[in-house]
Amino acid sequence: MNRSIGFNGLSRLIGLIGLAGLVGWTPATAQVRLADESDRAAFRGWFVLLADAAFYQRPAEVIDCAALVRYSMREALRPHTAEWLRRAQLPVAPALTDVARRPAAANGLLPLFRVSPDANAPLAEFADARTLVRWNTRLISREPADARPGDLLYYRQAGQRQPDHLMVVVGPSRLDRSAPDFVVYHTGPDDQGPGEIRKVRLADLRRHPAPRWRPVPSNDAFVGVFRLIALT
Repeated sequence: MNRSIGFNGLSRLIGLIGLAGLVGWTPATAQVRLADESDRAAFRGWFVLLADAAFYQRPAEVIDCAALVRYSMREALRPHTAEWLRRAQLPVAPALTDVARRPAAANGLLPLFRVSPDANAPLAEFADARTLVRWNTRLISREPADARPGDLLYYRQAGQRQPDHLMVVVGPSRLDRSAPDFVVYHTGPDDQGPGEIRKVRLADLRRHPAPRWRPVPSNDAFVGVFRLIALT
């Protein structure tokens, strides 16, 4: 058990995510895993860069927070050919290696996410925010200082139409050298419009004017720091 969670935090986590009957966070086992540290480092580099770059030029498919994670994960696993780079139009030319052993596409789709309690069910290319967390991540801590680039900050805002929210930890940005602790996220659509991608410092997020968005253990809406199982 992660000591930083504590009994009350763990009990709340079990209630929120639906892990009734368990005594700790038990990640799914039947899903995408990278073969070695070299592939994990390559994936992390691309995943973080793509999420970061989406702030400067939003991909059309990124319409909410889960879409940002899905897009960044899928494209991080692709071969980054000259044609891919031309289409991606990244603001920098990344000196990153590719993942050597990646999942094979099926009918043009990459099966990336577990979406069912059945460990033998086929993987899917689509998963919403709650499914991403429930079946495709590992709980790290409720303290953001424990996050690494590529980790997710997960909030559950009770009472909202879409209560589950994810933010991607970038850390030091290749696109903005002014700070070491950036986070990017999509606000999600609301009654005022389609929302937008934002890039903020974690230090500023801790002082967010709305306490419910502060990633601190005292905020009941902040569930914690989660790591994609592909990176574990």
